[in-house]
Amino acid sequence: MDIRTRKRVLNLRAQKRSDIEKYLSEIGEKVYRATQIIRWLWQKGETDIMKFSDLPLSLRKKLSEDYFVYSAKPLSIKRSSHDKSIKFLLLLLDGAEVESVFIPDGKRRTVCVSSQVGCPLKCTFCATGKLGYKRNLEFWEILEQVRFIQNYTGERITNVVFMGMGEPMLNMDNVLDAIDLLQENDAFRIGARKITVSTAGIVPGIYRLLEYGKQVKLAVSLNTAIQEKREKIMPIAKRYPLSELRKAVMDYYKVKKRWVTFEYIHLVGFNDTPEDIKALKRFIEGIPCKINLIPYNTFKGSPFREPTEEETEEFLKKLYKLKATVTLRKSKGRDIKGACGQLAYLK
Repeated sequence: MDIRTRKRVLNLRAQKRSDIEKYLSEIGEKVYRATQIIRWLWQKGETDIMKFSDLPLSLRKKLSEDYFVYSAKPLSIKRSSHDKSIKFLLLLLDGAEVESVFIPDGKRRTVCVSSQVGCPLKCTFCATGKLGYKRNLEFWEILEQVRFIQNYTGERITNVVFMGMGEPMLNMDNVLDAIDLLQENDAFRIGARKITVSTAGIVPGIYRLLEYGKQVKLAVSLNTAIQEKREKIMPIAKRYPLSELRKAVMDYYKVKKRWVTFEYIHLVGFNDTPEDIKALKRFIEGIPCKINLIPYNTFKGSPFREPTEEETEEFLKKLYKLKATVTLRKSKGRDIKGACGQLAYLK
């Protein structure tokens, strides 16, 4: 019989620390052993409970009766021939599939994680929006992407960005639970300042992150500071207009004292006009921020084309005149459809 179908058997990786501690207390074990279990699950990546060698044999046997350990199954692994990024298509316990990307850059080893299966926002420049929305990922399914990639590459992950499939701020409970474990010394040991949550502009989510006690980075996918234009490419802008978004970002900075990153995808002829630059200048006035210009990455059925290097350089020169730090993000994994806006199970 498949262990997943046995009565009372649960996935141990799907249990939060509080769940494990409650279980240990109920069976008369020391609560501190939860730390040892978490270390085996996430830091060491062990799937065989009987190999949790620093636990008493009696506890290992009991755990094995009540739990199993699920690991994501790789359906596809694609390596970029232009850089060293790797895109993973992973199978989850219920048959859902998500994509994650490993991005090495200098000493940084970053994983771009998904937070939903698909995405409900339908941004016109993003392939994921074409998939529609299936469900939120559980906290452990987010962590499993990091754990699997760390085990596969054999390299310690230093940074995590919530920029994969889905809108993280529509799944904040699980995102924050995942961030908690990412920081734990007995799990991934990734500092809050090495974790970035990107949003299309979900205002309540920004305030949730503001209230969160750790210094996690905030990135906002802005793409234009003209309300009518933003509504055309990002339908969520109708619900959370730029005026509300700007206030939330300013409040975030006032509390966190952390610069906000505005991601700006270069859509040739659409958001690189003189009017767009004037609107952007007004929008960022008084907000300590970085503008991250991202050349558009095309996909099948895309309504936009990729800018030439000359077009992006020309736009970049104009952005440099703004009172903000301006950087150019050179997309990695483009040849394996693993770059910004391309995660949609594309070949």
